[in-house]
Amino acid sequence: MRYYCPSCWAEYFEEHDICPDCGYNIKEYNEKGYVDKLINALNHKAGEIRHLAIMILVLRKEKKALPYLKIISETSDDIGLKKSAAEAVRKIEKG
Repeated sequence: MRYYCPSCWAEYFEEHDICPDCGYNIKEYNEKGYVDKLINALNHKAGEIRHLAIMILVLRKEKKALPYLKIISETSDDIGLKKSAAEAVRKIEKG
């Protein structure tokens, strides 16, 4: 089975509590709630994962995600992601 670190997204083939590449506490991550995991996915290497996380956060109207989405909308080099995050902020704030 393949495993991926939720911080650096390194791939490995056995389960670890601590990422062997970056030292991230995977066990602690696994205990986080769904929204926190979605917010974490905003940093994923793959753009489609980031866009999917944004879409779900908007559908859930997750105000907790607003600071993270605002940062992406202001600083991302990915124009599409930047626009998606800005639109997400507008939709979540609108309620």
